[in-house]
Amino acid sequence: LCLAEARRKKLGILGASPEEISFISKLYYPLWAVPWEDSCLIEDGLGILSYTVVYMKLPDVKLFVEDIERSTTVRELYRNTLKSHAQTFKDFVAAAQISMDSIVAKRELLSTILEYVNQVAPRNENATESLVSAPPKLNEEAVLEKAEKIIDHWRQIRSEIRSLEYAINILDEQTRFHEQKILREMEQIQEMYEGEILRIKPVVEKIVERLMTERDAKILKVVKGTERKLKALLKDRDGHERKLQRLERSRADFDKRRETRRRRGDKTGETYWNREVRRCQGQISEVQREIQEVSQLIEHTRKEGEVAVKTLYENYQTMIDRERKRILELEDSRDSVIELKTGEIKELRSEASSIINLIGQLLEQKRLHASKLQEVTIPWKPEEVSLIYVPFYLIRYKADAKSRYEVYTPVVAMGYEGILKKVQRTLRSFSLESRIKLLLRPRSRAFKETLASVFVQKMREDKAFEEVIYDMGCSNNLFNIPNFREMLGRGMEELKNEGWVSPEEKDAILNTYAPH
Repeated sequence: LCLAEARRKKLGILGASPEEISFISKLYYPLWAVPWEDSCLIEDGLGILSYTVVYMKLPDVKLFVEDIERSTTVRELYRNTLKSHAQTFKDFVAAAQISMDSIVAKRELLSTILEYVNQVAPRNENATESLVSAPPKLNEEAVLEKAEKIIDHWRQIRSEIRSLEYAINILDEQTRFHEQKILREMEQIQEMYEGEILRIKPVVEKIVERLMTERDAKILKVVKGTERKLKALLKDRDGHERKLQRLERSRADFDKRRETRRRRGDKTGETYWNREVRRCQGQISEVQREIQEVSQLIEHTRKEGEVAVKTLYENYQTMIDRERKRILELEDSRDSVIELKTGEIKELRSEASSIINLIGQLLEQKRLHASKLQEVTIPWKPEEVSLIYVPFYLIRYKADAKSRYEVYTPVVAMGYEGILKKVQRTLRSFSLESRIKLLLRPRSRAFKETLASVFVQKMREDKAFEEVIYDMGCSNNLFNIPNFREMLGRGMEELKNEGWVSPEEKDAILNTYAPH
């Protein structure tokens, strides 16, 4: 009453009529709890709230599975089937929004309801208080029907998840079947070629061994001659490189000396060391040229040796190849067939893996959709469909022909001693509304921001609903209860004694709402 009075519009400076409080009524907002597995769905008994889900339609999984099963026995047909379905599961084929009327889905509100049920319901099991609830729009049958809609949607998604999992399993299974079949073919090919190679290999190997021995001896002779030449050239280049290092150290030293003279302002010394730097740089350039010439000669000698070795190798290789031709042809033919088979396995696995990955992405999204649906439940399971009544106070203000409503959701009274110690000196400078707000802490912001706001909005938009609530408020007006005056008197006295209201405010409220 103090908070309602504080928010009542008083006589304005423009002459607007002051408001009067028509009634203060304690009502209850009905919420349905519908058991689902080990939790429950919460539905708005007034049918105001709703939950919209986006349904993503899958490609035709059944057709895909049938195509895979039909092409199982023929590999080429199976490969063609995989190619034809390469993009089938790239994305969902369509999206549609499905409205789940009356389902409470806001996470903060669900958490608050669970907390409210756990804290308040056990204390009210044997309560005899008469509850005046806003008339539920939904009966138990309608509640079950709406709950079944979201449960059916969840079951459909679970069924789709199973179908995707089956598609992955059968695709992987059939791909492995064809892989094993190709591996067995590879084993048979290997055995056939190895038998033929073993028959002609011993004679060829003797001739090849003799040719290789001659080749290696001649190559070794060329290599040793080249190495001797390179060793001399490398030694010459090392000498030039050491000379270059000495000259570079000298130039660095000359640079430091020139810099020292420059900082000291010694123009003569700076000019001298400039000449030395240039002279040293000239020597460096000359040595670098000599190094380059030697390096080019080294490279030429190395290439010359390589060409000689290569020529020897190629000449002998031609003779060896003539001997090995029969074996090599068999080996090449064998390897070519094996390579084709191996490539076929890789392509088969790649094509199947690509489709499996695409299906897996859709599968993960479907699992996410299913988990989001289960997130609209709370971990509390009543034995049967039950009503949860959330109390609130409805205030009606009236001025002339206009009226407005305010809703106060459940609050917790704070310990006044701790608050008074902190703000006792300045408490009286606060407005009455500010003082009462210090005393009363809302139990839940979600109740206020969701249930209270949609309730008031419903009254603004639905005149028939407002009339029903108006009648309930009038018949359940706290001003009309038999012991209202005594209760108000005791309460205001306690507030005055604790320092929340002044004696003048106490007397004004009592004279207005509980006059003698």
